[in-house]
Amino acid sequence: MDLSDDQNDKSDSTVNSRTHSIIVDRPIITQKSFNQVFIPTTYEDRTPVILFHQLRTYIRNKCIPSKQCVHDVVCGITIAIMQIPQGMGYALLARLPAITGLYASFFASLIYALLGTSRHLSMGGVAVTSLMTSNVVDRLSVKPTLSTIIPNLFNQSTIEIASNDALIDPSYAITIATTLAFMVGITQLLLCIFHLGFVTSFLSDSFISGYTTGTAILVFTSQLPDILGLSLKRYVGPFNIIYSYIEIFTNLKNINLVTLTISTFSITTLIIVKEYLDPFYKKKIKKFELFRNIQIPIPIELIVIIVGTLVSYVFDFNGRYKVKIVNTIGHGFRTPQGPALVLVPSLIKDAIMIAIVAFSISISLAKTYAKKFKYFVNPNQELAAYGACNIIGSFFASYATAASLSRTSVYVNAGGRTQLANLISCATLLIIILNIGSLFESLPKACLASIIIIAIKGLLLQTKDIYTIGRVTKLEAVVWIVTCLNTVILDVDYGLFSGIIVSLVVVILRQFRPRTTILGQYERSEVYKNAKRFTNVHEIPHIKIFRFESPIIYFNAEYFRESLLDAVGIDSNTGQKRNIHSKQSHGHYFNLYKLTHIIIDCSSINQLDYSGGKIFLQAIKELNDCKYKVYLCHLRYYNYDVLEKLEMDKICSVIVMATVHDAVHNIQDELMENSDQEQQIRNNISSIMMNEILAKTNLDFAKDHRPNQRRKLEIEVVYTSLPASARDIHYCDDISNISTSHVQEMRHQDEVEICRNLPLYGSCETQLYTWL
Repeated sequence: MDLSDDQNDKSDSTVNSRTHSIIVDRPIITQKSFNQVFIPTTYEDRTPVILFHQLRTYIRNKCIPSKQCVHDVVCGITIAIMQIPQGMGYALLARLPAITGLYASFFASLIYALLGTSRHLSMGGVAVTSLMTSNVVDRLSVKPTLSTIIPNLFNQSTIEIASNDALIDPSYAITIATTLAFMVGITQLLLCIFHLGFVTSFLSDSFISGYTTGTAILVFTSQLPDILGLSLKRYVGPFNIIYSYIEIFTNLKNINLVTLTISTFSITTLIIVKEYLDPFYKKKIKKFELFRNIQIPIPIELIVIIVGTLVSYVFDFNGRYKVKIVNTIGHGFRTPQGPALVLVPSLIKDAIMIAIVAFSISISLAKTYAKKFKYFVNPNQELAAYGACNIIGSFFASYATAASLSRTSVYVNAGGRTQLANLISCATLLIIILNIGSLFESLPKACLASIIIIAIKGLLLQTKDIYTIGRVTKLEAVVWIVTCLNTVILDVDYGLFSGIIVSLVVVILRQFRPRTTILGQYERSEVYKNAKRFTNVHEIPHIKIFRFESPIIYFNAEYFRESLLDAVGIDSNTGQKRNIHSKQSHGHYFNLYKLTHIIIDCSSINQLDYSGGKIFLQAIKELNDCKYKVYLCHLRYYNYDVLEKLEMDKICSVIVMATVHDAVHNIQDELMENSDQEQQIRNNISSIMMNEILAKTNLDFAKDHRPNQRRKLEIEVVYTSLPASARDIHYCDDISNISTSHVQEMRHQDEVEICRNLPLYGSCETQLYTWL
């Protein structure tokens, strides 16, 4: 390369460095020219390979991690042992044959293991969905000859049903339950397709706690006849729990003592083992290395079932003592059967309720353990998984399912970390369904009822949540009480609707009358806090800082206007000023300082609709009419756009600042510009006042015996003779570094401290005027 080329390169680099631009000289490339110039390589479609690798990675990461394999196997067997008694018990609670509970546990666990995103959920029958299914089965299975109508407040009917299960065809009951499960699955899939999983956000924790507690009370009530060995009428509809307890107390003389003994023994055994022996047992087995990270509970439910079945079979409890037993369980799977479309119109309302409740309970449980073990749960994918569990299971005599709190807790404590445990559980259930299920036909129903009551103990103990919730917020406690009482008294569907309505009303009330705050400055810093709450936070003279703790929308905009005008001292009805910073003394008002500037902190206003924006500007205009300067701080850009579109500049005069501190600083600078003129006026007024006092009172030490009250009156006469502007300037000066209590104390004395000004930083120059 020669010298000239080198210089040219340097000159080009200099130009490029100055202009920061690169010029590319090439023709425009079209697809046709691209094909002519560039030679394509051989294309290999690797889609099947990629899909295979993705599937292999999915299975390896989700189902078969090598380190957790042993733990998942042990956990799967443990969960299967729990699912046998609980599945059968919840099936009987749903007014279905016991084998359907095993079907529900099998298909729900299998499908969720393949489609779900949680690693710990145990799907199957639960108390809430079983009870709601039971209500639907009872309502649609009743025959006119078996029911009587009892009027109530809602012009509905409370239906009494004979307790003999033979009066309700099991096949028809299964058809109702499976069609309901199918509709529940369709509802959940629709929620997934339209990404409506957020609807559960409207179900607060207080609502869910109250609803599940009320449902647990209903479940407990439904199991009492089996616990006591009574054959009672079963009521469905509002106030059914009242009629049920009337029926129970009326028939106490007919209690089956053998059944009561079985129930007492079962409940006592379950409580002793779960509350006392199980913790001791887990503590002891931790000494072995294999069980240090695995907490396998004692399978007391299965033990109770096995012992109860053997004793009932040997002593023929059903034949001798009329103890109700499970009877026919059957074995194997039913022939796949589709839903009864004729029943669909009657099940839509119930399906929507069960779908939302099941999803809210399951997703909250899934998120809890996902957060604990640091992995992600996709709510939309969860909806698809729940829907698939119910739709596919409905073809195989399975009813509506959800995640079980008790089994999921055992799932985690037993060391389960993936859905491989659910697959192991399904394999165990498959063996029981095909071969062993029929061996439990002699099982007393009292044993299953006892297991259910102990299983819902945690839900019943949620009643203590009312105290915790009440200490935090009274409105949430109201939601809990209303939801629980309506669920218990009016039934689960009315409880659900009333709970949702009350929850929405609470949200509206909080927005309808939100908090308003008057801010003060903390020791002349950039920190502004509630002036009424902190003693070392003081309002700044001449300035009122107002904050509205809510969005301003159509139903609370008027409340914002009234609160703002009231805080400033303006009557919201007449628009006239009220002197709120004054004290009446001998017929005169002595103002400590004059309010001139209003700052509205908009940091909590995250929404401003059309109606709210109009009233917002109207309130500012009313402040302008009363000669106040208004500043807006922390105004969000989208709210600013709303105000601009409403022609804010034409309606009112307002200054928009970034922060409250900037606004305060700007106001202080503005006040300091006029401080020299004000100081001159003060000096002139002070000299005039002192001369007038000395001239008119002729005070001397010899005549100092006059009462102080008389001297004050003479001074007031002189004061009233001054020009009004002089009085205002004198008595509207700043009072610095004193609290409200100090101001009140000074106003009862004869001294007033007058500050030259109140700068943002530094001290004030003061003069002390003593009224003699």
